[in-house]
Amino acid sequence: MISGKHLIVDVYLNKTEDSFLLNSIETIRPLMMRIIEVANLNVVGEIKHQFNPIGATLLFLLSESHLSIHTYPEKNYCAIDLYCCNPDINFNLILETIYNFFNNDCIITKKIIDR
Repeated sequence: MISGKHLIVDVYLNKTEDSFLLNSIETIRPLMMRIIEVANLNVVGEIKHQFNPIGATLLFLLSESHLSIHTYPEKNYCAIDLYCCNPDINFNLILETIYNFFNNDCIITKKIIDR
């Protein structure tokens, strides 16, 4: 019996000058809020950590499960993880949202796992 779907996303930015988007909570939080909006997710808690000098981790506890991001600006990379118990979630819309946030100039690899 499947209880949810797990989306694991790796984002590699093509342009080093775009890595500033990964520098801080303030620059990456809009992406996370947009994912929450387009996927119609319900936030029940949020934890965030700003690394010094750059990089951030955000974790959203959802009524549907969780959404997290870990950024590595020095590598032009971030990892996004969404586990959702809503079987109707549109992962393609979420991937499109991520791609658009980075101005269609990134490489995205993904894995979807039934849990």
